[in-house]
Amino acid sequence: MKRVGLALSAGGARGIAHVGVLQALLEAGIPVGAVAGTSVGAYVGGLFAAGVPLDEITQLWEEAGLWQTARFLLPTVPWRGWSTGEELRRRLRGMVGERRIEDLPIPFAAVVTDLHSGQAVALRRGDLVDAIRASISVPGLFVPVEVEGRTAIDGGVVHPLPVDVARALGAEVVVAVDVLLPPEEKRLGRVTVFSVLFQMATIFQKRIADLEIALLRPEVVIRPRFGDRAPTYTSAGEGRAAGYRAAQEALPGLQALLG
Repeated sequence: MKRVGLALSAGGARGIAHVGVLQALLEAGIPVGAVAGTSVGAYVGGLFAAGVPLDEITQLWEEAGLWQTARFLLPTVPWRGWSTGEELRRRLRGMVGERRIEDLPIPFAAVVTDLHSGQAVALRRGDLVDAIRASISVPGLFVPVEVEGRTAIDGGVVHPLPVDVARALGAEVVVAVDVLLPPEEKRLGRVTVFSVLFQMATIFQKRIADLEIALLRPEVVIRPRFGDRAPTYTSAGEGRAAGYRAAQEALPGLQALLG
């Protein structure tokens, strides 16, 4: 069987759909041979590559209620971002310990953005928790992370859908999972400086992802449909189900590619 690699996109709370996609692949008996993730894709993909069961990943997501979210987002002094991310780092450390990327049972890479050069960097070695924490360092929300001699921020800034990274990990068939928010689905409502900045980032990331799909040509593209009930960080069920449904629809094509 050809080696299947996943490219898991950025996408914030919509990233819980990645868990549903993984569930569908496992149930279909399709082994995942490599995982490349950006931002929330690195969060889900890194835990999966380390052998954390999908239900535990979902449980961690659901336990991040309002109180836990507030703890994750304790402000920093001096202010370089709203949160140090130390609470999140502690929770991840409790799940995977001191695991290193190069020792994982499934080849994995977390994509970050080098703040100084602006280049995307795929972290394929080093501490797994530090790599995940760096990849999800949303500018302004989490402080940047010093990793591998770089000041790293969220990989989704420049490389939201790492198809090429999955190929570099040895994937012969790349399944790209795009959970990014299409700009037209965002209800702007009252136009404020924050809504304009959020919409700008939404347009920018989605445009890059679409170009990456067109240029890098993954064999399978999965785009979960969330409808009017977009997932949140306190409610994972429907988001996971949306990913599962989308993967089920893609399975016949994927199985045909695998012979």
